[in-house]
Amino acid sequence: MKGTSLVIRCIVIALMLLMVTTGLSYSVEQKGPAPQGVNISDFSYSSENRRNPFEPVNLLRAKQKRDGGEAKSGYELEELRFVGEVKSDNKRFAMMEDMQGKGIMLKKGDFLNKNLWVLDIPPGKVILGYKLKGEIKKIDIDLPKK
Repeated sequence: MKGTSLVIRCIVIALMLLMVTTGLSYSVEQKGPAPQGVNISDFSYSSENRRNPFEPVNLLRAKQKRDGGEAKSGYELEELRFVGEVKSDNKRFAMMEDMQGKGIMLKKGDFLNKNLWVLDIPPGKVILGYKLKGEIKKIDIDLPKK
C-alpha cells in the first residue's frame, strides 16, 4: 500500500516539474475571418402567453394565489371531449381534447379534477367516477361514431 502511494506521488511531482520546466502553454488559432459585429436588432423574441423561464414554478403559483387568480386545477367534464383510445401491451389510455384543442392522455386512476377521476377504459368508452354523499357514481362516455 505504501509503495503504490509513493509511486503515485513521484509521478505527480515529475509531471509538475515537467510542466514548469517546459512552460506548458497553448495557443488558440483562429481559422477564417474574424466575426463581424452582431446587430442585436437581427433577433426578436416574444414572451406572449409564455411564463418567464427564469422564475421558479412554485413562485409563479404563489404569485397567482396572492393576486387572486387561483391557478386552475383540472378540468370539468363539460370542457372535455372523448376523441379516441390507445392500447399498449396491457394498458389503455383515453384521448381527450379540451375546448382549446389541447390533447390530454388519461389512464385508469388519473384525476380530471379533485372530484372526478377515470375508473376504467374499456374498448370504445371511458368510465369516469365521482363521489356523491359517500357513494361512488359512474359516468359512461362512448367514443363518438364518425
